[in-house]
Amino acid sequence: MIGDADTVLGILGGKSQVRVIAGAYRGLDGLRALVDFDGGRVPAHFATGWRPGLNDPVWVTVVDGVAFLLGPTAPPASDGTVVSVASGIATISTDIGTVEATYNSGVTLTAGQEVKLLAHGGYHVVGVKSTSPTAPTVPDGPGGGGGRKTVTFTAIDSGSYQAYWWNNDVWSSASNKGLWFYGNKIRDTIPDSAVIVRAQIYLPPPIRLTGARPFGVHGYATKPPGAPTISSTSTLPGTSGWVDIPTNLIDHLKANTGGLGFDIGGWNIWPGVQRDGQSGAIRVTYDT
Repeated sequence: MIGDADTVLGILGGKSQVRVIAGAYRGLDGLRALVDFDGGRVPAHFATGWRPGLNDPVWVTVVDGVAFLLGPTAPPASDGTVVSVASGIATISTDIGTVEATYNSGVTLTAGQEVKLLAHGGYHVVGVKSTSPTAPTVPDGPGGGGGRKTVTFTAIDSGSYQAYWWNNDVWSSASNKGLWFYGNKIRDTIPDSAVIVRAQIYLPPPIRLTGARPFGVHGYATKPPGAPTISSTSTLPGTSGWVDIPTNLIDHLKANTGGLGFDIGGWNIWPGVQRDGQSGAIRVTYDT
């Protein structure tokens, strides 16, 4: 019996001319897609159930003059962080860049929320995520002992110190230092010889933001009995969502007990782990 695979191989190997071309999706022509490529607008049969958004870049294959829409030229985003919302459109920061998405009528989105996206006929926010699951560890590449890995460490505790530990939230104020604690997770997971490629911390949407907020590293697995010390401070490029942090902080933590936090600052408050289980989660990409 001749199967579908044999038929395709026979067509491609024996008689047909096949090209794969990048184009732009321009809409529908009945049950076919309209795609601009090679200087013209051509109807193409859908080869999958995926429908692009208008003007999305797509791959088209042409077999003996018949065009088929294969799919996107790059994988669509599946998750992201709300950057802003205006006129019914949410701007979402994703791992492939910033995208614009619609969302359900009556829903209120705010900057810093982690959302799930549907990419089908354009982006749409499915909903706000209850949590950001820990990313699975990427195994070493076949045949070698090294490779690139991305791991996520959730905080085991958080708190603010003002003469004593009085609040689980993370403050950076004129009289408060706010810290996250991770036990020895980071030191026990990342090899001392690892090269840190990127490091990020998850900051929940802040309760208040005013003035300075120096961010750095501390040397405690859990809350110390006295006043904590925070060193190697700098100002982060963001205040909510997954925010990049200096890689030298993780270089320290991969070899030493400790965690991260905010030193004395203006008047800034982030929800602690009792309000948001992802508060202070650290995501690290490194090479071994």
